Amino acid sequence: MPPSPATDTLSLTAAVDALHGSGFPAALVRLIQQQVAFDCALLLGVGLRPVYLYDNLHHQRALLFDRYLTRHFSQDPFMQALEQGLGAGVWTLAQVSRGRLDPEYRHHFYQATGWQEEVGLILPVRGGLTLMLFLGRLDKRSSLSRDELARLEALFPLVHSLCRQHWREETPRLARSPARSDGTDLKGAVEQAIASVGGDQLTRRERQVAGLLLQGLDTEAIADALGIGSGTVKNHRKHLYAKLNLHSRAELFSFFLNHLITAPAGAPP
Repeated sequence: MPPSPATDTLSLTAAVDALHGSGFPAALVRLIQQQVAFDCALLLGVGLRPVYLYDNLHHQRALLFDRYLTRHFSQDPFMQALEQGLGAGVWTLAQVSRGRLDPEYRHHFYQATGWQEEVGLILPVRGGLTLMLFLGRLDKRSSLSRDELARLEALFPLVHSLCRQHWREETPRLARSPARSDGTDLKGAVEQAIASVGGDQLTRRERQVAGLLLQGLDTEAIADALGIGSGTVKNHRKHLYAKLNLHSRAELFSFFLNHLITAPAGAPP
């Protein structure tokens, strides 16, 4: 059943209010959910590699970090279609795969995660930056109807405009390895990536705690290094995990590796 105009207005207002803040992707997804019901959303920036920007995954979420972002993205039919010139718009899996879905990718992604229905919104926001917003349904839901697809297509210009506004000056860390000369200080690049992990989503102290976690320090060692209590360290860790939507140190390492690959050379922390 389509949402009421009042619900539409509230969701749109929330998305506009969230522009240029860390809560914008979640507000955008909630706006779309008012038009079409789906179980999962994943937002990526696309360069030579995809880079994680946002998700609301709950089922088999570790596969996103352990498999998709590190290995299987090149088999994704949406990524393959984008490389071949797929334009802006709303696209279904059937349209981009043309019935020829890679068996290995089907096994490692769709069967493993339970995604049965997938729609991709291709959102070029400026030169050199395209976003891909994936909307998925798990096996308990019915297939996307023509009416639902039409609602998504009608909403697309608004979503596209909001994304262009949000990322007009903000620079997501795209997953493309910067060209480095042989003389580049790799140690310096790693240290810089550690210092800037999480970007403006985290406070300075939270970035410090994240950096020390990435270096393998335990709670007591971090407390000693920063001159704070172990309880304070635990609170900072809890908050930074929540802000980055992480649940373990393993996910933090995966998040950092993606950031390390994509952080621009010479960018300030």
